[in-house]
Amino acid sequence: MTIRNVSIIAIQEKFSNTITKQLKEIIGDKVNIHSVTVKDIQRQTIAKGDVVVLSNNLIKGLVNELIPEECPIVVAKRDINYVNTKELLNLSPGQEILVVNDNKTNADETVQSLSETVFEHNYQAYSPTEAMPKTIDYIVTPGEGHLLPKELSNVIDIGSRLLDFNTVEEIIHLLEINTAKSQIVRRYFKACVSLSSKNNDVTATDRTKNNRNLANYSFQDIISSSDSMRETVELAKHYAENSHTKYIHIEGAPGTGKSMLAQAIHNLSDRSELPFVSIHCNSKNLSEMEEALFGSKNSKASLGAFESDVNGTICIEDIEELPLTLQKRLFQELNDRQFKARVITTSSKDCKELVKKHLFYDELFHLLNENYLKVPNLSERKEDLLPLINNIKQRIQKDEITFKDEVLEFFMKYPWDNNVKELYDVITYLSLLEESPIGMKFLPFYLRSKGDEQKFIDIDKNKMIISKIEEHGFLGESIEILKAFYEGKKEYVSFGRYALKKHLEKKGHTLSEQQLRARLEVLQNLGLTIVRQGRAGTTISRSGEEFIEDYFKSHESTKGGK
Repeated sequence: MTIRNVSIIAIQEKFSNTITKQLKEIIGDKVNIHSVTVKDIQRQTIAKGDVVVLSNNLIKGLVNELIPEECPIVVAKRDINYVNTKELLNLSPGQEILVVNDNKTNADETVQSLSETVFEHNYQAYSPTEAMPKTIDYIVTPGEGHLLPKELSNVIDIGSRLLDFNTVEEIIHLLEINTAKSQIVRRYFKACVSLSSKNNDVTATDRTKNNRNLANYSFQDIISSSDSMRETVELAKHYAENSHTKYIHIEGAPGTGKSMLAQAIHNLSDRSELPFVSIHCNSKNLSEMEEALFGSKNSKASLGAFESDVNGTICIEDIEELPLTLQKRLFQELNDRQFKARVITTSSKDCKELVKKHLFYDELFHLLNENYLKVPNLSERKEDLLPLINNIKQRIQKDEITFKDEVLEFFMKYPWDNNVKELYDVITYLSLLEESPIGMKFLPFYLRSKGDEQKFIDIDKNKMIISKIEEHGFLGESIEILKAFYEGKKEYVSFGRYALKKHLEKKGHTLSEQQLRARLEVLQNLGLTIVRQGRAGTTISRSGEEFIEDYFKSHESTKGGK
């Protein structure tokens, strides 16, 4: 029997969105491709016979019970998108390159991929627990540029890693697709081009998730220890139980749990046994949105949500992404009140402000806003943080995980810009490490990016200093000068120009008075030395000390690695 569905399971939506798009470019005309995150998967999500693609082997234990026995499982292996390596290829050979990814394992895998193919350079995986190399020329990251300070000048982003060719071949074999390998190769490279840095846009959530319009969550699943969240939940319950409440609008930042709240409202209402239909506006073009809401003009078989006999709940998510023309049409449909379904809408933006800017239809806003719910950010409900963590551990069956106090303190101070969704991703990731208690060094790199930021800035600054010195062609002599000043300062020994000249001669650097003066002038202009008045002469500055210390460390680590 030919299998017609592929289900992708990952911790992070970013990965599942990228891989979904890649597979659609390769086999999207032959099979249905769905994706789901670990936090959203339910027992009925994966159908019998689906080919299941796991983002890594570690999540198998989290989802194994939810995958039917008949489903073949493929563990994804990833490779860099070589279409994005042009900048690397254009560099002169022998560059020292630091590779930064979201964790050490992924950084090591990226180093291996680069070393095997773009072999002209020397690569080192970044680890926050190891000494930072200072003599690197460039930083390379596979789509994780947010981990690095924005002001760095030597960063090359080679884009997100993709499924490697062998994994794609394995999936096609399990699907029993009879396609020539040459065609698969062509389509694989087409997908690489489509997902290249210039063309790739997978930041929006891919709504091909295989949720099958199910309302899986109830109010028991919603943590509301904080006053702000408890008020929202109580009001939501009131709306849910009032059968006369036709419209409910839920506003909240991405990742706050708007969709979960909408499902809980449906399940508490007298419509709980009726269909729950969810329409996501942020992933559809104009024609797709129109068809989902109002049906297709060309096909009577394709009924929209407002043409079908849905008596349950219609949830329109990210309604602010709906074009004004369709907003007006939606208002007309809602205003005539001929349909029986309850309508819940969600938005990640303040629709009231959008109305002022003429970006949202005012009459639709006033209609929907009759029953309004605001879901607070996680930063506004820190009392919920520990209960949420415990809830997540229970849901993924990892109650044994514990955290050091320093980690919990960090969590309480961290802003959680992507809210509960981000917290879920972090706890799920940490659960795969099989470490307990979990300390700071085990957190994903990006969580510590602020703490690590200065390390990367120092790399960029030192690279600039070395480059400026090398413009004049005397790096070795300048290092010896700084080293003399540095060691002399420790021993309270000062160097006049004559003494410095003799010291350099012992080290094998013979300079004229004019040459020495030129080198000292460059070091002073770079802020590495301070020229004092009178006989005190020149001494090393604090910046010079930091530079030479970092230079020593990097060369010691280089020697140790050989």
